[in-house]
Order: sequence, then C-alpha cells, then structure tokens
Amino acid sequence: MTALVLDRMRSFETGDVARRLVPWAGGAVALLLVVALVAVAGFPTGASSPERLVPAGARLAAEAQVDGARVLMTVEGGELAAIVAYKADKGWLGVDLEAVPADTVAAWAATDGGDAVSALSAVYGRVAGVQVQVRWDDGTISFAETARDGSYVVARRGRLGVDRLVAIDRANRPVLQVDDL
Repeated sequence: MTALVLDRMRSFETGDVARRLVPWAGGAVALLLVVALVAVAGFPTGASSPERLVPAGARLAAEAQVDGARVLMTVEGGELAAIVAYKADKGWLGVDLEAVPADTVAAWAATDGGDAVSALSAVYGRVAGVQVQVRWDDGTISFAETARDGSYVVARRGRLGVDRLVAIDRANRPVLQVDDL
C-alpha cells in the first residue's frame, strides 16, 4: 500500500507542477519570440560602407560623390560596372548601373531620383589620359582624375546628357574626344 500512495503523490506533484508551468512556459516562449523578432528587425540589411557593395571578385576602380550618394565603378573580368550607393536606415544600399565591356571609353547612366537618392547623371569608362573633362548638356563642365589604369567616374546632380567628353594628357593636350554621348 505504501507504493500506491507514493505513485499517487508523484502523479499529483507532476500534474500540479505541469499545471503551474504550462502558462509560464507559454508566456516565456511568446516573450522569446518577440525578443527574437525585435532583434532580427534591428539587424542591418545593407552594407556597412559603400565599398562593401562591390561584388566579390570585382575591384573598385574609381568613384565620385553626388550629395549623399556615391557612384562606384568596378572592374570584374572583362566588364566595367557602376553602382550608385546610398545610405539608408539599415546601412548602405546600391543600385546597379549597366555593365559595359572593359575597353569602353565612355558610358552614360542616370537615375530618376527618389526618396533616398536625388536624380544624378554619371559617365564612366577607361581612357588614355590623366584627366577627363565632361561638358554636360546644360553647358557646365566637370573634371575627374583617372586612375592608373585609366578608369574614371564623373557624376553630378540632375538627369543630364553629355555633350562632350575629352581625355587630357599630362601636357594638358586633348588625346581623345567623344561627342554626344
């Protein structure tokens, strides 16, 4: 008979503990899920810097800044590509511009603008020269130094076409001219 009493006491104690723990366990699980969701929502979804947007295997060849955005020109394999990087609430995000062959002298791209990035225009490519001069459709002129391999990016605010691009050598002589890009 003693064994019977002990079994009942164990069952009673187990049932009593289970009845007490179920509401607490459910609440603890719910609280844990809420904390996990808040933590995940707080993780950055963008990159920690504009340079982190450069794809693996590519190298950053040239860059230009327009307001808070940065235009990054990358080289990967046989292509030049450009990325418009902009800072958002959760890190740096990017918009890929059209990739072109690596021997492209000048490629033009533009954004329409929006909440995160104002409208901008960019010219990028590779030239034999130490400086690039761009005359935009509105008559303004922008300059950019070329990298060692001739890579360059010229960017400005607004959606404008390019009237003329001139590559200039060390003696300040034009070595290449491209009209109506």
